[in-house]
Amino acid sequence: MTGPGFATIDFETTGLQAGRHRAVEVAVVHSDADGTVTGRWDTLIDPGEGIGPGPTRIHRITAAQLRAAPRFAEIAPSLVGLLAGRVMVAHNATFDRRFLLAELAAAGHRSWAPAATLCTLQLSRQFLPHGPRSLAACCAAFAIELKGAHRASVDALATARLLGAYLDHSPARDGWNELLARAAAQPAPAGARVSGIGIDADATWVPRERAGGGVFAAPALPSFGFALG
Repeated sequence: MTGPGFATIDFETTGLQAGRHRAVEVAVVHSDADGTVTGRWDTLIDPGEGIGPGPTRIHRITAAQLRAAPRFAEIAPSLVGLLAGRVMVAHNATFDRRFLLAELAAAGHRSWAPAATLCTLQLSRQFLPHGPRSLAACCAAFAIELKGAHRASVDALATARLLGAYLDHSPARDGWNELLARAAAQPAPAGARVSGIGIDADATWVPRERAGGGVFAAPALPSFGFALG
């Protein structure tokens, strides 16, 4: 079993309203308890509907790219596996958590939600009390590179590194450790094999590089499978 850690998530979507709009891309970045990045995953998601020119201008995902992408129901087991037992982290976590739960519900899985969530935007009030709150501004304050924003893999990695910077500036870890312990104590979804974390062999994750014809290499991590109740 892996030790306690964080799972930073980022969604790109067809709009701002979870339940009405749909996810078109998701990325997850694993970090250990000290904030060191230990793993990265991302995939496009077929929303089953049109994207619209407005969202495409922001995240640059096209309908053509989504033709090879899985539906959310196909990636749900492996996505939850990447989040289970970890503190979920996002910049504006309310937004990403709402989309996560709405997409799980739409796929017929209502029985699981992260036990602990951290918002790096909210935490900026503590670590950057006089600064702006955007992800780009927070990252700039800690000299964290953010090139290609509004791509899930880029934003999730930058957010994970921002989390690491917050941890580096936290001499007392009591609050952090409490959240890590709460997440680690959450029961795994029914049927999960918790001996290893990896991409479910039955789910096809399609990063943008693959959708665009680039070379795709699957993560060299153990695979597992489970059914959500």
